[in-house]
Amino acid sequence: MLNKIFQKLKSEFMLVLVANIFSYLIAFSGSVIYVRMLGKIDFGLYTFAFGIVSLFLLVNGFGAASGVLQYVSRAKNDAERLEYLSFAFIAGVSCNAIISILIVAYALLIPLPLANARYVLLGMALFPVGRLYIDIFQAYLRATQQNKLQARFLIINNMLLLIINIIGVACFKLYGLVYFTYLGYALMYLVSLIYFRLPVIDFGVLKEQTIKIKEFISYSFFSTLSNAFSGLLFVLDTIIISYVVKDAGLLATYKVATIIPFAINFIPNIAVNYFYPQFVQNAHDPNKIRSLARYVSLRMFLFSGVVSLLLIVLAKPLILAIFGTSYHDSILPFQIIAFGYWIIATFRTINGNILAALGKAKLSFYLTSVILVMNILITYFMVKGFSINGAAMAIVIMYTFSSLIGYVALKLILRDMSR
Repeated sequence: MLNKIFQKLKSEFMLVLVANIFSYLIAFSGSVIYVRMLGKIDFGLYTFAFGIVSLFLLVNGFGAASGVLQYVSRAKNDAERLEYLSFAFIAGVSCNAIISILIVAYALLIPLPLANARYVLLGMALFPVGRLYIDIFQAYLRATQQNKLQARFLIINNMLLLIINIIGVACFKLYGLVYFTYLGYALMYLVSLIYFRLPVIDFGVLKEQTIKIKEFISYSFFSTLSNAFSGLLFVLDTIIISYVVKDAGLLATYKVATIIPFAINFIPNIAVNYFYPQFVQNAHDPNKIRSLARYVSLRMFLFSGVVSLLLIVLAKPLILAIFGTSYHDSILPFQIIAFGYWIIATFRTINGNILAALGKAKLSFYLTSVILVMNILITYFMVKGFSINGAAMAIVIMYTFSSLIGYVALKLILRDMSR
């Protein structure tokens, strides 16, 4: 049985991997273009404002996409899948509308460390609503194992958004990037309906007796909180730097150091997302889970080790050639975070997603609660002591700590299942 699963995965995996790599290269190219076109101060303002939006988006749709991935994977027929999809969309839009209101309140009522960031943040307030449709249908296509369609969906949408945003930056600089993003979301929605012919949300199909709404909400709730706390590792550093250092230029320098290491996190995410339905479907069999986990982890261990080494050695020419000489100070934090990539790609990402696939969202939430407290304290004191280099070191420390906790938790769970 397991050999059949591996053969099926191998037949499509390379195509999906190449498509996803191309898609993420599009997104990475956008980051580089924005750095070059905006200038250091404007890019620093954009980084801060987008960091605040990302902080709120850690509870994006309150786990609607995670719920779709989990429960659509389990659904027995198309009608049940559509009901879960419809409920997730309704609940997610409602949640993200509240998030947008909270972003507006934050921009108007909370003192901000960077001048002019308030107006940029207000302009981004509706990003959560515009983004949700894409996130939910990404999860739906993964859950139904429409891998080729999902790859095309990702490539076309990212390419469309990049082109629209470049036009916006070229015409109107910083605010063009902000407001043209909404135009990109609208066009992505139309393309999804017309070209991909994805299921239309039916607001009249919701019947609590045919789908497990309470169970769906409970799973999504704990899953989104767990993912939110994990995601803080990628958000807190820029926010803490903003409030401690209060320098848009220095914030831009640090952000540039994170762009490449954070961008290539898509590689372990692709592997885990591709195998996720298999982990869910075999959640009752610890031996198959161990086998799949070893299969993914060993390959990521070797791959990410080589990638980390290359990034560390080639840090200087990469930074100067891609981002320009004004970002020379990004080299050292870049090298530190590049080492951390080996840790997160091999251990933290894989173990954390396996726990979610096993339905242990509540356990993940409790574990990441502990990690969150440690993360805030360590990042704050490291930034106070070592500025942006301290923030980079804090990332590596937290990658290591969270990976260790995830490994031990998964090992104990699989041991108990074997009894």
